[in-house]
Amino acid sequence: MPNQKCLACLNEITQRAIDLSTENIESREKLFKKITERTEKEFDQIKLPDYSTEVFSIIARETGTSDPFLAIKKESNKYFQDLVPKIIDSFEGKMVKNIVRELFLFTIAANMVDFSTGGHTVDLDEIARTIIQFPDEGLAINDFQKLYDYITEAKKIVYLSDNCGEVVIDNMMVELLVKTLKKETYLGLKGGPVANDCSLDDFKRDKIPFTATETFIVSSSFGYNVHQVSDRFKELLKDADLLIVKGQSNYETTLNNLVRYPDLDFPPTFCILRTKCQVITDNLGVPLGSNIIKQMHPLPTEERKKITEIVECK
Repeated sequence: MPNQKCLACLNEITQRAIDLSTENIESREKLFKKITERTEKEFDQIKLPDYSTEVFSIIARETGTSDPFLAIKKESNKYFQDLVPKIIDSFEGKMVKNIVRELFLFTIAANMVDFSTGGHTVDLDEIARTIIQFPDEGLAINDFQKLYDYITEAKKIVYLSDNCGEVVIDNMMVELLVKTLKKETYLGLKGGPVANDCSLDDFKRDKIPFTATETFIVSSSFGYNVHQVSDRFKELLKDADLLIVKGQSNYETTLNNLVRYPDLDFPPTFCILRTKCQVITDNLGVPLGSNIIKQMHPLPTEERKKITEIVECK
């Protein structure tokens, strides 16, 4: 069953999505009651983040608003597009390996733009003021050297982005992998609205440059549970040398996939994120608000046996 802390978070993001989807107070109250009663009734059996995807689908169907976070997504992308020149200037005179490390830290800073985690607030102005100093924070889990070694050896890399705003910086990393390190790199986005995650339509609308070898659709759900992903993603995964995934939902579904599909031949996989949720923070064994670059696969046999889904956390 899910951690009890997940219940309050689910209810909070349900309310947030409903409020953005309709201005009718009566409709808000009725829909919130309907969903939260079901959540509490079925809580012991729900899977995360699968259930979160279902909740957002119910809200869209009931309110007729398919993309309640649209304005937030546009604003986030614009904010980070304006920051790109400042980030590029910060790399002047640095070696490529150091640029890669710092750019991954910048992508983690951008991962704080998360409107679908209960208890987490977003201040774009604060992120803009502090982003150049962000790499100084360092990493609570630091598998960067392992990741860099895999990047050096890889021919084909699959990179799954996360939120709008964040995708702008992820796209800078993809451009570095393609143009400077000469790696075949595939950028994965959502196929439709999922909270403030970046969809292919968001990417095109906000004129983010296509720098990847190919930009493709991963799923239209939170994260990348294998049973919900596109055929194209499955094709790319078969012969990828490295899989890099961003954000908490992608961390959750990495755990899900490793547990649910033990015989699936995953490429070396790294999760990169900022911890904004106490349950995920506890799972990783770090303080809340930590910066993470963590190798998830392959792992020594004993470590692999210890992996559980987030829903199994106590």
